[in-house]
Amino acid sequence: MNPNGINEFQLWSLIDQLQSNIVQLKEEAKTSQRTIEKLQRDRQEVRKDLALKERELKKLEKKLADSKKKLPKSKEFGKIVGNNLSATDPNAELKQQLDEYIRTLDRCITHWSNLS
Repeated sequence: MNPNGINEFQLWSLIDQLQSNIVQLKEEAKTSQRTIEKLQRDRQEVRKDLALKERELKKLEKKLADSKKKLPKSKEFGKIVGNNLSATDPNAELKQQLDEYIRTLDRCITHWSNLS
């Protein structure tokens, strides 16, 4: 027996436990490293997807802005047609048809703008 009160058998048993723990920790470290590498790859893919979605969003925002710029023109066109044709004009029926077409176009454009 040594001065610490541990015999040789107990000492070898502790050494075996330490070696077993070391092997287990090495395996856990390898597993953790593989998990970290997989998460890093996943993160890169997500970043690529995010960049793609951001580009798509910018394109859609630009389309929306462009379509909003075009909307007032159709309303102005209706005013121009309305001012050029009066109710006493022999073409009053034509004026009514044009007004209806313009209202329909405005509704379609508004609906299309709301979808974007």
